[in-house]
Amino acid sequence: MKKGKVSEAVLKRSVLRPFAQTGVLDAASASFGEDCAFFSFWGGEKSPDVKAQAPGILCATAVGTAGGCIDRTLSMLVAEIANNLSTGGAELTWLMLDILYPQGWEEAGLKALTKELAQVCERLSVRIAGGHTQISEAVNFPAVTLTGFGFLQEGTRKRTANLKPGWDLVMTGYAGWGGTAVIARRMEEQLKKRYPYFLVQQAKEFDQRLLIGEAARAASRFGAGAMHDVSQGGIFGALWEMSECAGVGLEVDLKKIPIRQETIEICEFFGLNPYQLYGQGSLLIGTEKGDTLVLQLAELGILAAVIGKTTAGNDRILKNGEDIRFLDRPAQDALWILKP
Repeated sequence: MKKGKVSEAVLKRSVLRPFAQTGVLDAASASFGEDCAFFSFWGGEKSPDVKAQAPGILCATAVGTAGGCIDRTLSMLVAEIANNLSTGGAELTWLMLDILYPQGWEEAGLKALTKELAQVCERLSVRIAGGHTQISEAVNFPAVTLTGFGFLQEGTRKRTANLKPGWDLVMTGYAGWGGTAVIARRMEEQLKKRYPYFLVQQAKEFDQRLLIGEAARAASRFGAGAMHDVSQGGIFGALWEMSECAGVGLEVDLKKIPIRQETIEICEFFGLNPYQLYGQGSLLIGTEKGDTLVLQLAELGILAAVIGKTTAGNDRILKNGEDIRFLDRPAQDALWILKP
């Protein structure tokens, strides 16, 4: 199998199905396309609809390595969890931390790793609730697993599956934002041989704007019906996941997807598809009134654009001027294709 998160087919066939066959899978949370799991505080016999609106906790996870050539930063891993919880209607409050640390590596490296993570948590007002650290010969770089929890207030839960036919699709942020930052930092010297300093520097700084909490909270207040975090697989992956989870089709105008020139240039240099590049910092929203939402977000200083709409069929269509093609199943994220 290829590097990165497993494909939809592998996930359904080899991860979700064995759990479903034994009856231990909570299909309302652990399903393809949902960003986080939900735990209700209800006791006794209550209908699923009542439980879904009850106060509870949302949970999300992120896994990555630290020290590899094109690894995401620890700040990005924490942001991934925070973003997932934001799409569901909660804010990251606690983290569980598990580390597999390579055998033979120095303790100083472990200390540096946890110190960096502590600084990220301090900045976001997040508490470390527990975890486990182990030395292992099975890894070449520190493997970090983060599990985040946040309170869900009554009536605020959003699910990807809530998306309905005929809704507008609104995107905040830019395509390939997070991935552009990773590549610019890891491949800085190569890029500076071709591009001016300011372009590379601006691309490196994209990782300072990867949290979508403000946009998610505002969209929720303004009537968003469904939200999905854009991460691995880029905007193309997020569009597929959202439509597949909700069982709807879509029509998207490629020219309306916001993208920075820095991303276009860097992807062209390395032969990558910017629409399949790690898209952290972007949010995909389903709403009945896309133009109104875009204006409301703009008043808060949040960039957003209506990029398409959902349909009642199964077709997932991408338009680029007069050219029309079908959206493919999510491919391997362009970040993992990059050859350092």
